[in-house]
Amino acid sequence: MGSSKFLCRSEKITEGEFIELDTEIDGQLRFLVATRHDDRVRAWINVCPHQGRPLNWAPNQFLKDEHGNLVCAAHGAVFEPDAGHCISGPCQNSALTAVPIEDDGHEIRISSTMNSGFD
Repeated sequence: MGSSKFLCRSEKITEGEFIELDTEIDGQLRFLVATRHDDRVRAWINVCPHQGRPLNWAPNQFLKDEHGNLVCAAHGAVFEPDAGHCISGPCQNSALTAVPIEDDGHEIRISSTMNSGFD
C-alpha cells in the first residue's frame, strides 16, 4: 500500500471493547475486529484460526470473558487483547492475523507499511 488508509475516528474504539470494521485490502472487502487495550489500538482480520469462521456472533457483536479476552462465538477459542494470541480452546497457541494500525488520536488508519497476503 502506498499510503495509510482511514478506518474510523479514534473515539469509536473504546478501551476494552471489540468492534467490527470493514475495509478493502488487496482489492477484497475484509472484516476486522479492533480493540483498544492499555490505550493502544489493535486490529486483526475477523477470522478465527480454528476453522476460518468470523469471531463475532452477529454483526459487530463480540463475546468477552470475565478477563476482557475476546471469545470466538463459534467454538469458544479465547484470544488475549494485546497480541491476539489464543490462550484457550481449539486453536490454543495460534494467533489472529494482525493488521498494523496507526492512531494519531483523531483517526485510526491501516499502516502504510502493511504487507499484502491475507488470503
